[in-house]
Amino acid sequence: MLEPTDKWLCKLVEPKHPALHKPADLDPFTAPEDANWAQREVDMFDLMTKRYGIGLASNQIGNSYNMFVMNMKDSGDVGVYNPKILEFSKETVQMEEGCLTFPLLFVHITRPEKVKVSYTLYDGETEVEGWLEGMDARCFQHEYEHLQGDLFIDKVSEFKLQRAMKKREKYLKEIFDKHLPHEGGL
Repeated sequence: MLEPTDKWLCKLVEPKHPALHKPADLDPFTAPEDANWAQREVDMFDLMTKRYGIGLASNQIGNSYNMFVMNMKDSGDVGVYNPKILEFSKETVQMEEGCLTFPLLFVHITRPEKVKVSYTLYDGETEVEGWLEGMDARCFQHEYEHLQGDLFIDKVSEFKLQRAMKKREKYLKEIFDKHLPHEGGL
């Protein structure tokens, strides 16, 4: 188990940080009394939006609380506490997927098209249960897997991961070549 930080720091951890590779096993509702989850959600949504994401799990910022935030198609920004996936559809869909922990790295992942989920909102009392589909289902599964200590890059072969990393390097090189001054300095 990872110890919660005494101070809430809402910034992404490095890809090799231990929090990313261990299950998030702390119940947010047993956090210290001064844990203001409404404000923590705001902090997480702020970071998520600045990084052009649609979801962010607590272990991506170095905490082991069983919660994540995501932007849902119909509901907007939602804080998801103690989530569960109750059922998966048999239908699957393959899509390119990325992650804030691995900027500009995209791989094709096959996931169930729909998932039946349950979770609690930050008030600790409002329980939500229902089916998600499309991007909402994909994002929920991705963030839920973060809380299990699983990363999306673990779902692809080493060959596909290396190919995606080379594609990212090529893209970054093009950006740097286009936007950074060459010989002679600034």
